[in-house]
Amino acid sequence: MNWTHVVMAGYAGAAITIVTGLMRKKGWLSKGSAAVLVAVFIALWNFIDIRYLQAQKNAQTAEARFDAMVQQVPTWQLMAEHEPKLFSELRNQVVVLMKAGANEQKIIDTIQPRFSALQMQRMPLASDQLVVAETRVLIDQTVEMQKISDDACFRFHYPEVKGGVNPMALNSRATLQRRLDTDYAMLQATYGPDKHTITPQEEKQAQADLEPIVRQLYSKYGQDVQLLSHPDQASGKEKVVCDMMLEILHGVQALPQERAAGLYRSLMLKASRS
Repeated sequence: MNWTHVVMAGYAGAAITIVTGLMRKKGWLSKGSAAVLVAVFIALWNFIDIRYLQAQKNAQTAEARFDAMVQQVPTWQLMAEHEPKLFSELRNQVVVLMKAGANEQKIIDTIQPRFSALQMQRMPLASDQLVVAETRVLIDQTVEMQKISDDACFRFHYPEVKGGVNPMALNSRATLQRRLDTDYAMLQATYGPDKHTITPQEEKQAQADLEPIVRQLYSKYGQDVQLLSHPDQASGKEKVVCDMMLEILHGVQALPQERAAGLYRSLMLKASRS
């Protein structure tokens, strides 16, 4: 298993999750939007490729195979160092599944929610610059997907509806490397001495900054905004959904760096608690 693939899309769709989360809180969307939180992060695990694992299957134990893969990815090493309990639990779960001959999807379904939760919990502690960098690379990933097709873009963010895509095949090498580098830098910084602290003023500003973005969406797309929380009803409107996603991300990016980071950071924290 190439664990590098696991971290490249760690925040794919995170902007949509956090925005719809706050829209729920405001009463703009139904409670059904909770499903988005789970759905968008499934895209992260579309990066896992078990071919290496299969090639080494007869030469190594399950434990050794897992440990060898982890050593390829600095982000997983950070988890082992700073979140040893979580790392140990995930390792044990994966090894048991590997020994039982579980397929790729079973392994993905088992560890994805735990790793995604960790990422969402750590991002609010990152600096303004690193948080904004996360939104920029997500925009680039989404744009590249949509250039291939609206369906590919939709599947990237909502793989549970029609099945996902393989970003390794659809995103450029440069964008994927930026994804990996940005995720690692963000996670590493949150374990350092200069962690960010969200203040009440920042939280208040974040809510104020989101409202015009939401109003603009409803003004332009009307009730189609509901599709962000009900992607299973978006058949034939994949382009609309992807366009709305990009407008949300661009709306965040249009803010001054401190406010853009505050909005993205604050909403991520809310989503991790929901």
